[in-house]
Amino acid sequence: VMIFIAIDEELSQLHASRRIFEILKTNEINVPAIHHYKSSVADSNDLALELGTKIGSLLTDGNGDGILIEQVGETNFSVEFLRNTGFSLLQGCRMRNTKTEFVSCPSCGRTLFDLQETTAKITEATGHLPGVTVAVMGCIVNGPGEMADADFGYVGTLPGKVDLYYGKEVVRKNIPNDDAVESLVELIKEYGMWK
Repeated sequence: VMIFIAIDEELSQLHASRRIFEILKTNEINVPAIHHYKSSVADSNDLALELGTKIGSLLTDGNGDGILIEQVGETNFSVEFLRNTGFSLLQGCRMRNTKTEFVSCPSCGRTLFDLQETTAKITEATGHLPGVTVAVMGCIVNGPGEMADADFGYVGTLPGKVDLYYGKEVVRKNIPNDDAVESLVELIKEYGMWK
């Protein structure tokens, strides 16, 4: 038995769904509940924002077990895109890991490398590792604290140099930026988390 929750467009998705879950809990009805969300937006960023605010908040609070995204109107996202978007939402809500999770600082004047370019390289090399968290931090000042929950850390320490962490421990120091992504991959393999 499973419940699909589809809220009328006239109602507030958030409030109506919360009321449904309140009724389910009060009556001790414990079955999987899937949010059936209909969207007519044509922009992928708008869809992600819409899903995050209207469904992500519910899932994060423990209200629901999954999502079914239905396109209505003239939208034309591929099934693969919708599937990936749904899994990304579930991963963001800490409900399912289907790919590597990345944590990154927002960048500031202390950042010792091009954060966006480096994060893109690391994502390309390690983005296929479900259940692994990689933190990319631009400096030693806040990096280790902000990446405390990550499995692996990539932290700028000196101009042109990076330290690599396993958990909260520095395991490789002063690696040249040009070699650091490859060294991170080697480190992930050493700890048996490469798939």
